[in-house]
Amino acid sequence: MDISTRLVFGSTVIQGLHVHGLAMVVRNVKILALRMEPLSLDVLIELMRCFPCLEKLYIQRWSTREKNLWRRKHRELIKCFDIRLKTIVISTYVGLWSEVNFATFFVLNAKLLELMVFEVNCTDEEFISKEQKKLQLDNRASRGAQFHFTTDRCLRGRLDIDHVRDLDLADPVIRRC
Repeated sequence: MDISTRLVFGSTVIQGLHVHGLAMVVRNVKILALRMEPLSLDVLIELMRCFPCLEKLYIQRWSTREKNLWRRKHRELIKCFDIRLKTIVISTYVGLWSEVNFATFFVLNAKLLELMVFEVNCTDEEFISKEQKKLQLDNRASRGAQFHFTTDRCLRGRLDIDHVRDLDLADPVIRRC
């Protein structure tokens, strides 16, 4: 989704990546792919309120101007907000603190999370070990969650799709990685 995108669901309008007039929720959206510039937890929380049954989230990150600090800001939200995400893929992850804060929100609060994939440039053991500590994977909310760091590119880009029939019906966004 880019800045010029405008989606309308009844009286709910999503302009760019901002929800305006959230008067209804859209429960049939299960998979969402975003290109976020900047990577923003606040924007994503707005979108999760709009799409409460979201199960799979794919994020292409382009910049990290936001700090994504959430522990104090979203303390009350965490008590009552049901995060149903099962799969999260973050492309171009480099381990900046804004990315770590963003990802840690889901690590520590997504109780149904099954898989979180970080697309990275290198899979050096030292880098992965540092990131696992920063992400607090030992304290994850979902005991069965798996976390993968990969150099494979899992997300389809616009240039990867020639025709709609080329897409997998179960998950049109992902390449097998």
